[in-house]
Amino acid sequence: MIIQEQIQSFLNAKGVDFLHYIDISKLSFEQTQGFKSAVLFGKALSPAYLKKVTSTPHYVAEMIRTKTVESDEFHNTEVATDTWADELAAFIKEKSYKGYSQSEKNIEQSGRYNVTGYITPLPHKTLALLAGLGWIGKNNLLISPQYGSAISMCSVLTNAPITCDNHRILQPQCGHCSICQEICEAHAIKGQLWSLTTHRDAIVDVKQCSTCFMCVVKCPHTIRHFNKPQL
Repeated sequence: MIIQEQIQSFLNAKGVDFLHYIDISKLSFEQTQGFKSAVLFGKALSPAYLKKVTSTPHYVAEMIRTKTVESDEFHNTEVATDTWADELAAFIKEKSYKGYSQSEKNIEQSGRYNVTGYITPLPHKTLALLAGLGWIGKNNLLISPQYGSAISMCSVLTNAPITCDNHRILQPQCGHCSICQEICEAHAIKGQLWSLTTHRDAIVDVKQCSTCFMCVVKCPHTIRHFNKPQL
């Protein structure tokens, strides 16, 4: 389809590392707002950056203390993927279709962020699960076989005619690993395996989380990503 090819060209030009088209028609109206499809895309964090974070004690706290957040790769990647979502939604609308950006800014402005519960109706990682991109780890983050948790994602909901390719939902592959729970100084991670019936609060206390980033970089799947030989 022409619009799908245009979307792919648009995002490829931005430098995304992955792109998925997802059928969301079977989800609730609260989640989909009546849209039938979602475009999920993202960017992986660089091995050099991840190695730097891993070797820097209290990386996030130090970054905040030195006021260097705006130079941080993860921060800038998050800003970039959100911006691309806003731009993609506008691009889709220019093609006479509807598009809803799930950027942080747009979700907040449209009143779809639950401030009390720290949750949105349709998280990017839910779409990632439907796309077969990975599974939900004990750190409550999406873990992909290729990048571990070291990814930034965003998404756009649309009524544009695109061909979707949903996959079976991957079950957690964390096994008996509890590294993320053991290194969590805030004691926010509870060590619970995710399932379709498991509530988020049984896995992590989001209000207790200090966003130290250690459960991302210390995950064995993330470590495999940044230790792979670079071509």
